[in-house]
Amino acid sequence: MLSQKIVNTETKVEFLDPLRVRVETSNGDVYLIGYTDNTNYQIEQQCDHFYTKCVSLIFDKYYDGNEKTIWGPILAEMYRWRLYPFMWVMMDKDKERARIGNRIVKLRKERKMDAKELAQKVGIDPGNLSRIEKGHFSVGIDILNKIASVLNMKLDFVPIDKQPIINDSNTD
Repeated sequence: MLSQKIVNTETKVEFLDPLRVRVETSNGDVYLIGYTDNTNYQIEQQCDHFYTKCVSLIFDKYYDGNEKTIWGPILAEMYRWRLYPFMWVMMDKDKERARIGNRIVKLRKERKMDAKELAQKVGIDPGNLSRIEKGHFSVGIDILNKIASVLNMKLDFVPIDKQPIINDSNTD
């Protein structure tokens, strides 16, 4: 029975407002999903949280962390449940800022550098560096590049579904 399955969902779904939903998957990935009208919100309000319960079940069933393959099955299942499909999806910016900030802290500590020293070498206020490291500040690419350079790193685009390969050997 549907209601028995719903109680055990691992994915958390909530409306932020009538046009946006926040989805937190069982592995901690957070997505914001947007709509062009408030039909799903009305369904949610009138039918005992039917929409969020269905979306939780759908994500529990199909979400595997691979953004290249999940959206098709999720949308198909939403159609099957007669839910209005979303118009856009994006990763939660706050979580991504926190991930980057945590990485900066880890690299800084590995280099036995305190925050004040890093801020000075980068040329920013230590308070701003603190906000960047805590994920409370959206840093521009120029400052992020300076931070990476001081930490002897470079900014790069890597596939989401693959870990970067680190070659520690000095041979070519």
